[in-house]
Amino acid sequence: MSSSTLLIVLLSLVILLYLKWIIIALVFPFQCIYGQVKRRWLRPLMPLWAKALAAPYWLWEKLFRGGWSRFMLFEVSTLPSCHLRKLIYRMLGAQVGERVVFHFRTEIRDIYRLRVGRGSVVGDNALLDARNGIVMGDNVNLSSNVSIYTEQHDYRDPLFGCDDKKKKKVVVGDRVWIGSNVVVLPGVEIGEGAVLCAGCVVTKDVRPFAVVAGIPASEIGERPRDLSYELDGRSCRLY
Repeated sequence: MSSSTLLIVLLSLVILLYLKWIIIALVFPFQCIYGQVKRRWLRPLMPLWAKALAAPYWLWEKLFRGGWSRFMLFEVSTLPSCHLRKLIYRMLGAQVGERVVFHFRTEIRDIYRLRVGRGSVVGDNALLDARNGIVMGDNVNLSSNVSIYTEQHDYRDPLFGCDDKKKKKVVVGDRVWIGSNVVVLPGVEIGEGAVLCAGCVVTKDVRPFAVVAGIPASEIGERPRDLSYELDGRSCRLY
């Protein structure tokens, strides 16, 4: 085998190995434009020039039936740097405060509708379904495997559709602690300083400083009201 042939083979193998990242890099600028445009204007309020800017990525996403953003964000969630992940999320339209940490494998839907306050921590394998908006305050702590949903099917609908008349945005107050494997359903507001115990399913609003547990979650106690801690955003390197 000649040296030129060997070089071509090696180059082809390298391209195949990094093909997904090459495609992600090529699409990324258009995805950033789309995210920034969508964060500022939501249809039908979007002006014509903004629609034109968002159109290339919108067509790309339609081609994959919404699967590209999920695929791309999953790949980003495995990058070994919480700082790089946070930077990419901001570029894609998320409003992220200072000292925020996203741990490994955070799944985010409609990232341009996500807002996270300063010092907040999102644990491993979190699912943040921001399709109808998620607003998290300052110094919020999400443990591992937390799922927050803002959309769901209506079991009463003959076509298994979604009830668009209901409020679905989820709001999480300052210094809320959400334990491992908690599920938060659409339309819930969680008051400042509340604690959601591990494994509970939150179906209704939680008042400030309440401690809730169970399925469905119900109040079992109250947290002290003199909370003053500030999370510093420090995390493991290469994580």
